[in-house]
Amino acid sequence: MTRIRNFLQDETGTGPIEFVFVFPIIFLVFTASFESSMFMARYVMFDRAVDEVVRQIRLGNYRNFSHQDLKQRICSEGMMVNSIATCMQDMKIWMQPVNTGTFAMTAPPRNCVDRSQPINLNNPPANEFAYGTDNDIMLLRICLKEQPMFPTTAISLNMASEPDGTYALIVTSTFVNEPG
Repeated sequence: MTRIRNFLQDETGTGPIEFVFVFPIIFLVFTASFESSMFMARYVMFDRAVDEVVRQIRLGNYRNFSHQDLKQRICSEGMMVNSIATCMQDMKIWMQPVNTGTFAMTAPPRNCVDRSQPINLNNPPANEFAYGTDNDIMLLRICLKEQPMFPTTAISLNMASEPDGTYALIVTSTFVNEPG
């Protein structure tokens, strides 16, 4: 009976029990805040890179660009990317002129790179990427897929809206093709 009473009164080892209950909650808050801050930083840098490239197009400093040139410029414009080649493979650009007679715009698709399909790095279809003519208002939508840093945490699972477990960073911009 004394052994049982001594065992029940013994308080050694209570610290690790509190740690086991509190640590997962604190770790979840840390990973969620880190993942969301990295998502915001990536999005802001991606948006800035697109704005810088579109600004150069608007000013006429960047003419006769190809689909690949546009991807290359955006990926190398100070974004947080591991490699420019990976960035270019994970990016999809949709660019079409706006009809200025009716201003009827086709809604840009929300589609991003489908990693289950072979990637066409050379020339996209005409219904996805058109240069337009002089004085055309161009609508540009760029989607970049990013991998979450902590893919198994709750915030990453909610952010990963794509079927392959990635999340899509989508930036939309407009510019006017300058004459000449």
